[in-house]
Amino acid sequence: MRQRGFILPTTVSVLGFFMVVGGAVLTRGLWQANASFRIYHRSNALHLAEAAVDQAAQNLRTATTTDDVMEATLSTGSFQVDPPQPLGGMLYRVTTRGMSQQEQRRIEAIFRLTQESLFQFALFGDHDLSIGGSVITDSYDSSLGPYNATPGPASNVGHDGNVGTNATSPGGVVVGGSIFIDGQVAVGYGVADPESVVTGYDPAFITGGTSPPSDTQDIVSQSSAFPMAPVTVPGGLTCGDLTISSDTVETLSPTGGPNGDGVYCYRNLTLQGGGTLTASGPVTVYVTGQFTARGNSLMGVPSNPKHLLVLMTATGDATVEQGTLTGSTGIYGVLYGPYSTIDIAGNAEVFGSIIAQRINVTGSALIHYDEAVSDLTQISNTFKAVRIAWREL
Repeated sequence: MRQRGFILPTTVSVLGFFMVVGGAVLTRGLWQANASFRIYHRSNALHLAEAAVDQAAQNLRTATTTDDVMEATLSTGSFQVDPPQPLGGMLYRVTTRGMSQQEQRRIEAIFRLTQESLFQFALFGDHDLSIGGSVITDSYDSSLGPYNATPGPASNVGHDGNVGTNATSPGGVVVGGSIFIDGQVAVGYGVADPESVVTGYDPAFITGGTSPPSDTQDIVSQSSAFPMAPVTVPGGLTCGDLTISSDTVETLSPTGGPNGDGVYCYRNLTLQGGGTLTASGPVTVYVTGQFTARGNSLMGVPSNPKHLLVLMTATGDATVEQGTLTGSTGIYGVLYGPYSTIDIAGNAEVFGSIIAQRINVTGSALIHYDEAVSDLTQISNTFKAVRIAWREL
C-alpha cells in the first residue's frame, strides 16, 4: 500500500512537470511562429513601400497626373503613394506606404527631376505612321561630324533610326514597298502583341536597332505612353507669311526676331525653287499655318541641326496644320507638330527628328535621326526622376 501511495503522487508530479514544460514549449513555439509571421509581413510591407517608390518615379516622369498610379494591390499586399510635394529647384518629396496583413512600413523619398528631350525618334506619329516606297531611316551624331555611311574610321552612321506611334490598334503603323528601317518600331503602351499594330511587317526590312539585325526586337510596345506636349506661341510675336524662293537665302539670328531672343513666328512658311532658310545660331520658329518645303530647297543648319527648332501650332486664324516636304529638299533640324499631319515625299532628306500627330512618308525619302538632338529640352514631354535620398519613417 505504501508503494502504491508513493507511485501515484510521483506520477502526478511527473505529469505536472511535463505539462508545465510542454506548455512553456508550446507558448514559446507560438510566440516564435507569431514573431516569424510578423517579420515576414514586415519584410513584405517594406518591399511594397519600395515598389511604391518606383511607382512614384514613374508618376513623376510626366507632368500630368491623369496617368498616375497612386495605389495598387499585389499578391503580397498593397501600397499607396501620396501626392508629391514640390520642394523647389525641381526637387520633390514623396511618401509611400506598404501594407501586408497588419504590418505597415512607410518610406520618404526625395527625387530630382530633369527634363528629357521630346525628340527621341527619327519619326513619331502620335495617331498613326505610314512609311512606303523606298524610304530609309537610320541615325548619326552631328556632334561627331557630318552624316557618312561609308564604312571605315570616318563612318558616322548608327542604328537608332527608330520610328513610333501611340496607336494600339491594327493599322497604327503601315509599312510597305522596299522600305528599310535601321532601328525599332515602337507602338503604343501596353500592347500584348506589338506586331498586331503594324500592317505590312516584314522582318527583312527592319533591323531592330542592332547589327547584325535581330528580329526579336523589331517591334516593341512602349513602356509608357509618349506624351505630346502642347505648343503655344509666346506673347508679343506677330505671325506673317514668309516665302523663300529663287535661290534666296534667309538667315535667322539667335538675337533676332520680334523680341530679340531668336524666336520667330510665321503663319504660312514656304520654301521653293532653291530657297534656303538657315540660322547663325540656335533659333525657334513657330508656324501657325502651313509649312511647305519643295523644289531643291534647304532648311536648317547642316553642321548642327539642333540650331533649328520648328514648332507647328494651331492659333490665331490658322485652320490648316500640314507640312509637306517634296522634291530634293534637305531639312536639317527638328520639327514638332502635335496637331499636324506631316507628308514627306520625293527625294526629301531629313537630318534630325520629326514628331507629329500623323506622318506619311513615301517616295525615296531618307530620314537620318540626329542623336545629338536628344538633349534638346526647349520643349519637353517627360522628365527623368532620380532618387537622391530616402529614409524609412
